Amino acid sequence: MDSLFMRYVLEFMMIIPFSVFAVIPIFEKLRFTSCKEYTAFSVSIIFMILSGAYLSAKYNFRTRIIIIPIVIILFIIHFFSFDIEFSKKLFCFLNSAMLSVFCPMFSILLMSPAELENTARVFNINSGFMSLFFALLTGIIFFRTLNVKIPMLLNEEFIDSAWKFLCLTSLSMALLVYWATPNKPVVVMTGRVRPITIALIFLIYFMVFIFYHVFWWTAKKLIENLKLQQENTFLEMESKRYYELKKYMDDTATLRHDFRQHILVIEHLLNSGLLNELKNYVGEITSSNTSVYKKYCENNAIDAVASHYDFIASTINAEIDWKLDLSKNLSVKESDYCVILGNLLENAINAVKNLPVEKRKIKVLSSQITHAMIGLSIDNRFNNELFFNKNGLPSSGEKDHGIGLMSVLNTVNRYGGSMNIKTENHIFSVDIILYS
Repeated sequence: MDSLFMRYVLEFMMIIPFSVFAVIPIFEKLRFTSCKEYTAFSVSIIFMILSGAYLSAKYNFRTRIIIIPIVIILFIIHFFSFDIEFSKKLFCFLNSAMLSVFCPMFSILLMSPAELENTARVFNINSGFMSLFFALLTGIIFFRTLNVKIPMLLNEEFIDSAWKFLCLTSLSMALLVYWATPNKPVVVMTGRVRPITIALIFLIYFMVFIFYHVFWWTAKKLIENLKLQQENTFLEMESKRYYELKKYMDDTATLRHDFRQHILVIEHLLNSGLLNELKNYVGEITSSNTSVYKKYCENNAIDAVASHYDFIASTINAEIDWKLDLSKNLSVKESDYCVILGNLLENAINAVKNLPVEKRKIKVLSSQITHAMIGLSIDNRFNNELFFNKNGLPSSGEKDHGIGLMSVLNTVNRYGGSMNIKTENHIFSVDIILYS
């Protein structure tokens, strides 16, 4: 009984690497951080291992009968333990299942000669240790993938749609390997089954490793290209803003140069008592086509974005009330703040463009609240009926509507900030806090 119990303990101990593989990629998203909570989780894992081994040894259950409810319990714990999108949590869990299922498979294939005389429904002790050894080896081989590559991809909203596909891929691979695992060592030792299966499983294992590397490399290049396009857009805005400023300075220089002549003419007309001619002359000066330069804030990148969307608003006769109390150096990345501001302004302009002209008003308020906190608030009217989607974000139901807000929410979450949305009296309000 004791020997059988220990063999089951070794087999159920596979839930430890299974849990570790699932936690590593999203460890930073854990909702609990206290020692008591870590202790409670560890105790629950040990309890599941010991109770599963006890029930299997006493009642001669197959391991898979007990492991299924344990996996369900682990998934429930996993679901409530991390503050991240469901598809990403599900991927990490299924990816862990896929990696873990390889380990007993390797053990069965390599230790099958020693298991021929085993009549129990559980591995020998040596096979159990071999399975745990392969789990450790898998952790070493895939550590960089789990600890660096996958977390980097999870933080990129550009590939959010890929996680559902990867969930399906991981689940399919785990089920395939589980289905292909022989139940009896004698089956493995039949003919050429063992060498062919060993070669096939190692090939699949290697392909999984290569797939993650290629996917990470491809996604990284795609993200770099998208960010480059984004930066080019900001550069175009800043370039346009530069030419606006240059034209304003040129016009101002011309005015300064001509001002003495204007003063002489005005003095002559005034001294001559030609008031009507003076009035007409002053009218011509004040109505001259001289550009007026408006500065929105001290930060050049944000100033360029504000100028760009202010111009777009002017083309539909919309008015934006700007209050940007932002310094030259922000406590967050300029590009991230500009993405948030640009997406929200684009949504606001689209919302007011079909309203009566007198209602096409947008209010923008932003300030550096503290050295580590930036606030942003945007209000605008809307007419279309809105409903809240599964992400808690409002949408009009139109195709691709709400993508901008999803991008904003992802960026806010990366800074550990908050985004509150209100839709009252046909006024759409977004309040954002970002922490550095």
